[in-house]
Amino acid sequence: MSSPDKAISYSDYMSLALYTPQLGYYQKEREKIGRNGDFYTSSAASEVFGAVWADVFYRMFQEQQLPFVVCEIGAGDGRFAKNVLNEWKAKGYPPLEYIAVESSPSHTRKIKDRFYEGPVTHFDSIDAMRAVRSSFQGILFANELLDAMPVDVVKKEVDGMAEIMVSIDNKGNLMELEKPLQNTELLMWIDEHLGDLSIGQTIEIPLAMTNWLTALYGWVEDGAVIFVDYGYTRQEWRMPQLLNGSLRGYYRHQQINDPLKFPGEMDLTSHIHWDCVKAMGEKAGFRTACFHGQSSFLLENGLLELLQDSSSLDPFSPVHKKNRAIRSLIMEDSISSYFQVLIQKKDGCR
Repeated sequence: MSSPDKAISYSDYMSLALYTPQLGYYQKEREKIGRNGDFYTSSAASEVFGAVWADVFYRMFQEQQLPFVVCEIGAGDGRFAKNVLNEWKAKGYPPLEYIAVESSPSHTRKIKDRFYEGPVTHFDSIDAMRAVRSSFQGILFANELLDAMPVDVVKKEVDGMAEIMVSIDNKGNLMELEKPLQNTELLMWIDEHLGDLSIGQTIEIPLAMTNWLTALYGWVEDGAVIFVDYGYTRQEWRMPQLLNGSLRGYYRHQQINDPLKFPGEMDLTSHIHWDCVKAMGEKAGFRTACFHGQSSFLLENGLLELLQDSSSLDPFSPVHKKNRAIRSLIMEDSISSYFQVLIQKKDGCR
């Protein structure tokens, strides 16, 4: 650390811990999703998640009269893409152009292994995709993407706002360091999207997400943007249980409340400011078409129709496994109960 007090912002720390080539968590050659990784996603739970979204995408293409193009940002290992395309083919829908944006080298290889004969096009970033497409028409989809973007951390003290920085103690261990908040961008963001905080409240400020969304929304000429993630509204951020913020890590399926533990070895995540995402979209000409909990969204869009009758007594038969996966997505305290679905639409000159 080259700063005089050997301190950097939390957003800088997260960028280094998550995205440093070969050393950052998302850039390392290791299993991240599933039983042998650090966390589960809805798309990893079962192929039925992708099957439901295939039908949702088709209806959205029809309703908005869009070209059949899906761009999945943060495509992971390509499992969701595979399940969507399998259902798409099974239903006999028109040809679909599917684009996977994924920066992780290990996940990129898995995507290319899954689709070595097509029909998925891969880019390692939205910037790389924008270099060949000056604008976008179609559907942009991102599952658990925004929560992994770097955030800054602030705290409201009796004598004013403070920023929580990352520093090193005299033994070389990472530690938090509280300093008076001087970053005017953070102050402006708080004023616009949060308002006044409670004394003692710590909260994450997603400047990186806000700037990324500005560029993304400006690139979409005609279509829809879909985010599946976990977060809170402006009002919910005032709940007492969130007084200490939401930044945490996941390591071998254990929640780690100290985000400075295991740097580069664990996932780091914080909850989304949903009202900020909505506001950024509206500023760019998008309207909020849907904002629901994931469980209710999946039910409303035909998840239970995928249940199948079976006379098999084998609990590990494909049908029984599929039915269990469907139930696991809608049960109380299931993975879906923690997620929300936001769909924003923009109608171009048609």
